[in-house]
This record gives sequence, C-alpha cells and structure tokens, in this order.
Amino acid sequence: MEESPSGSPQQDAAVPRQYDAWAQVYDLFWARYVNQTLPVLQRAVCVQPGERALDLACGTGELARRILEKEPRAKLVGVDLAPGMVERARAKLNDQSGVQIEQADVHDLPFANASFDAVVCANTFHYFTHPSQVLQEARRVLRPGGRLVLLDWCRDFWTCRTMDVVLRRIDPAYQTCYTLGEMRHLIATTSFQRRYDFRYHFDLVWGMMVVEAVRPEPD
Repeated sequence: MEESPSGSPQQDAAVPRQYDAWAQVYDLFWARYVNQTLPVLQRAVCVQPGERALDLACGTGELARRILEKEPRAKLVGVDLAPGMVERARAKLNDQSGVQIEQADVHDLPFANASFDAVVCANTFHYFTHPSQVLQEARRVLRPGGRLVLLDWCRDFWTCRTMDVVLRRIDPAYQTCYTLGEMRHLIATTSFQRRYDFRYHFDLVWGMMVVEAVRPEPD
C-alpha cells in the first residue's frame, strides 16, 4: 500500500494517468452519460446560497459549473489527482469567482477539519483504491450536520455486475463497483448516518445508486 507523506493511503497512480488522457475529450465523449447523472446528484445535494461544498474527483469541473449556474452564491472547491483534469476544470470555470480547483488526492484532503457544508462524489467511487479512507476524509472535512452525497455505479444491476468482472480484468485503474447494501455498510462503518438512498437506471447499460449521509452532530 502506498502512503502519502502524512501517512494516509494514496490513490493508485493508474487513475490520474488514465484521466489525463481523457481530459480534453471527456465532456464530449461522455455527454449523454453526464446529462443522465449529474442533474440527479445536483438535485440531491441542493447546494444553498453561501454553503461551501467540496467535489471529490471533480474531473472537468462540470458538476461545479452546473451548481454555480443554478446557485451562483455557493462556494465550491473541486479536487482531482489528474493534472489534465485540473487544467481543464480551471479553464472551464475561469470566469467563476466562487470556485477553487486543486490537484489533490481524495484519500488525503488538504483541508481543515469541519470546513465544508457538503461533500459530493460523482461517478468516481469505483476507482478509489481505499474507499473507507476516502469516506473518513469526507467525514473529517464536513462540519457536524454536514452532508455527503454520493452517486456511482451499482452492482445490484446485472449490467454493472458484468462490467465489474470485465473491467477488473482489463482496466488497471478500476477497483470495483458496489451493491447498495455494500455501500450502506461502508457508510455505517465510517460513522456517517445514512439519510436516504435510491437506485435508478438509464439506457440499457447504466445502473446507478445515490446515497446521502450526514456527519452526526456531537452529543
């Protein structure tokens, strides 16, 4: 297991290498998929005026762009480990004053404790090398009562089970996608309180899940 200078586990280096190659064409190639997933997450998190939200593995910054288009008074921070994605997101959001994009590993976030009202994660959890560490970091940077909203592939759907088997064999960046039950367990073991979850699918391939959980208020 690789560790950062702080001692935290790190993301496998295959992921930023792969997404550097995707950075310039991702929005075009995945346009339909993005349009069927990001609006669902955007409605679920419902960032309010003045709230500070963190986008884990933000990619090209498309979710941040959509959130700011609807709520320009929000304060957003995006992190991604791929330099090409960071560059693309900064260029896309260059005219937005309420957003900050940083190159960082989601396993070892460079932010103070309790510094965000919301943390979002869209379509990337299946790449995280150490998912429990990512959830622990999300919990750490959330204020008490703050919410985590996560959207990802769901292995409860047979198409995702098939993709899971294939991608484990051919994609060095891929880790695994989870069933909703497995995700509930991961959420519970990292001391979040699950608020709600649901599954949905679109087209013939994509089976998704959305989970919202909160960092508990102190007793």
